[in-house]
Parts: sequence; structure tokens; C-alpha cells
Amino acid sequence: MDLKNKAIASLVCGVLAVISVFTGVFALAGLIIGIVGIILSVNIRKELQAIGDNVETDPGLKEVKNMSMAGLICSIIGTAIAGIGFLCAACIVGTIGIAACSQAM
Repeated sequence: MDLKNKAIASLVCGVLAVISVFTGVFALAGLIIGIVGIILSVNIRKELQAIGDNVETDPGLKEVKNMSMAGLICSIIGTAIAGIGFLCAACIVGTIGIAACSQAM
């Protein structure tokens, strides 16, 4: 998989992680997708650092760098918000479970 395809994949993962926050039910999926996006973005950044000085002069590599940075930012935001949403949903379910058990007695 070349760098441009990886950058596109990381950007798509980041956007899907952010969108999953608004679905509620798929917060766990957004959390996983966001982590995948972060891993892809970090790997791209490492590969670009290995290439060296050609990144700033080559327009194609500069585009890949910018897409991977946008994917990293979206993935981090989506992962953080999805993680918070998942924890809130887990707390709500736990509270409902505790309330149901205390009413049964």
C-alpha cells in the first residue's frame, strides 16, 4: 500500500471516528476505528521522516503529509470523544442495572 492510500485511509478512519460519536450506539466502533487511524497516521509520519528532505520539495509527498496530519487530528478527536461517550453509556447502563436490582428487593 503506497503512502497516499494510507493517508486517505487514515483520514477516512478519522472522519468515521468523529461521525460515530453522533450515533451513540457505535461509540465503541468509533473508538476502535480512531485507534486504527492514529496508528496509520503515525506509521505514515515515520515513513515520511525516513524519506528525508524530499517531503517539503515534492508536492505529492507534501499532500500525503498534510492528509496524514488531518487524519491524525481527526482520529485523536474522534477517539477521545468516542471514549468519553462509551464511558458515559457504560455508566448509564450500570446505573440502570443498579436501580433495577435495588427495586427488585
